[in-house]
Amino acid sequence: MPDGFTFINIAITSILVIATSIILFLSLNNLHLIKKVSINGQLLFTLLVFWGIITLVRGFSLSLQDWVTNFGNVYMGIAWLTPLTLLLGLKIQNWNVILKVIPVAFTFMIIVSLFIPIIETNEEWIWLLRPVNFIFLVAFYYYGFTNRVKTFLVLICYILVSFLGARRLEFLYLLLIGGLLLMDKIIALKLRKVILRTGLFFFTVLLILIFTIGYEHISGIVATYMKYQDTRTFLFREVMQELSFSEKIFGRGSLGTYYSHFFEHTRRYTINILKKPWWGDVPTRITVEVGYLQMILKGGFIMFILQITTYFYAIYLAVFKSNNTFIKRLGYYVLTITVVSLVEFRPSFTPTFILLWVSIGTVFNKKYRMMNNVEIKNLIKLK
Repeated sequence: MPDGFTFINIAITSILVIATSIILFLSLNNLHLIKKVSINGQLLFTLLVFWGIITLVRGFSLSLQDWVTNFGNVYMGIAWLTPLTLLLGLKIQNWNVILKVIPVAFTFMIIVSLFIPIIETNEEWIWLLRPVNFIFLVAFYYYGFTNRVKTFLVLICYILVSFLGARRLEFLYLLLIGGLLLMDKIIALKLRKVILRTGLFFFTVLLILIFTIGYEHISGIVATYMKYQDTRTFLFREVMQELSFSEKIFGRGSLGTYYSHFFEHTRRYTINILKKPWWGDVPTRITVEVGYLQMILKGGFIMFILQITTYFYAIYLAVFKSNNTFIKRLGYYVLTITVVSLVEFRPSFTPTFILLWVSIGTVFNKKYRMMNNVEIKNLIKLK
């Protein structure tokens, strides 16, 4: 059931709408810089924003609750406006502001983490801790001593909260970041490009196989070689089976839902057999944990293809067409989100995806790709 129109819900929604409006207003102030992007980049950006607005508008109704949900939930309507923050990345000096704000959030989370024994930790904690991955990958080199210490302390908090919440995905995320950093340090540039090119090719093949022959078959093949707990097959099966052909193409809009037989059966078993209160989602679900499934549920394969094409284009430009470490590392970050979205990371208006789209914006600007490390460091000054 909807949470209703409590003072707290309205207040939180209002704060989120104000914050979102400010960020989008600042982004649109950079709209004139889109001319510095190639025609391909401009086309992808325009189509993404257009289809994001269409997806949001399809969630409109005369219900006030729908308005609160659409604009007061980071996974709903405003999630599909996040690509607008790409415009912030077109001016590299904006990173000076972003990378000064993140340590403020780190300070807050370090203080609050001291109270973990007496307060509840949940998914929202991860939203403010996840940027530690981005900092280690991209910006750690630009920080002074104090912010480096904060980053290490937040890493400890991140690992602790992930362990307490049994968040296996966070360890995969951290492992990917560590692997890319290690590769960047010890492997020669030529071999590194070969490895990344090969990895991208096989990942593309994997995506095609998953959305043609099915995730269940791929998972079965993997299970014959390694033992792991599969918690995603039922999501792929339920979403893809419920959507009609046209819905697979266009999606169900920002407030689109699907019915989960798995959650219904589990709920009945928990309540009727185990005689315990139900702790999970209701069977009619408004989000899907898997990033790519969320794209398809809300905006169809049109949204999925637009987003994945933008990701791959940014990775290609950053890794293979840039002359400095900063841009290459931004490409690594986009690559990491691209991979992890296969198992989680629903698109949302949160730090993870704002950093993603600002990164893509900076990568799209050829002027910054052509700079060397010294020139980039002269533009990003944090000490």
